[in-house]
Amino acid sequence: MKILCDSSMPLGRTLFRTLGDVVLVDGSRLKAEDVRDADMLMVRDTPLNEALLGGSQVKFVGTAVTGTDHVDKAWLRQAGIRWVNAPRANGESVADYCLAALLEYGHMRHVRLAGATVALIGVGWIGSMVRRRCEALGMRVLCCDPPRYENPRDLEAKHFLPLEEVLAEADFIIPFCPLTREGRHPSWHMINAATLSMAKYGAVLVNMARGGVCTTEDVVAALREGLLKDGIFDVWEGEPDFSPELADLAFLATPHLAGHAYEGKVNGTVAVYHAACDYLGRQPAPNLMLPPPAVPQITIDAAGKSDEEVLWYITQKLSMIVADHMNLLELVHQPPAVRSRRFAALRRSYSYRRQFCSTKVVLHHGSAALAAKIGALGFACVCE
Repeated sequence: MKILCDSSMPLGRTLFRTLGDVVLVDGSRLKAEDVRDADMLMVRDTPLNEALLGGSQVKFVGTAVTGTDHVDKAWLRQAGIRWVNAPRANGESVADYCLAALLEYGHMRHVRLAGATVALIGVGWIGSMVRRRCEALGMRVLCCDPPRYENPRDLEAKHFLPLEEVLAEADFIIPFCPLTREGRHPSWHMINAATLSMAKYGAVLVNMARGGVCTTEDVVAALREGLLKDGIFDVWEGEPDFSPELADLAFLATPHLAGHAYEGKVNGTVAVYHAACDYLGRQPAPNLMLPPPAVPQITIDAAGKSDEEVLWYITQKLSMIVADHMNLLELVHQPPAVRSRRFAALRRSYSYRRQFCSTKVVLHHGSAALAAKIGALGFACVCE
């Protein structure tokens, strides 16, 4: 059995060679002729459609990410190709990155996050993690999720609010909904001129969901006009191309890296591997030990520092979000083809970040409340 595996999937060769002959490929450069004689294809966010898979002998494809807007589900069903994704694999990685961005914003703009109001649009797996972390920091979170609200069995969602209400009060607008174009509540271009006109003047838009949730030109106009005070963007319409105008206006602009912590990528690989084993009726290999983190411990003396100063310090030690921002800004003035190619390269070469849960924080002269906040962000915390 021939299995093509994207070289950007950590542990891919190790795991999939238990099922067949593994050939590592660059998922961003795959062509139809590359996959024609393969039996299984494992990628991250390579478009999975007829253009790539038509005429091949592939019967199983795995995409080791949460989102599925790059998957032509209808064509795969028609072609008899089984497909799986990796829901929840990188949720914690995204939540880490989102909170690091908020803390960087608070630090650089001298804004206190505690007491600020968040409009959280989409309260699924990732949105719920972001909600808990924001609330642990003392932020007020207003939730909007129409599909959940309309589910009579979802008791928690009875307290959710309509979009116009959460936008009117929010200091931070954070969508975490999947990208959908159909149904009663499509999220495609949900953030547009009309919805932004409902927003509180001077709000900050944070998009780490999908680029297509926002209408780029409307967001650019809102930032230029001051309707939005700032923007934090990790996802972009038309990736790997992106709007240089939007990146230039953003407080933070990063090349779709929120879910790219090592643990999140490994979780994606393991999820599609287990699905492939199930498809083949094979027993999965035992779980593998991850390598030790580059920063196993952070020690900080909290004396004389605010809680948010401490939280900013420890999250920036791991997230490297400012470096990611600077790397993307270097591409703003490049020709479109170069910009797209280097955007994709930044994603594929990204490997150093670990999730907050991989690091222990040793806290000196810190309160129990501060230790609880550190723990809520995912760190193991020890007070000494």
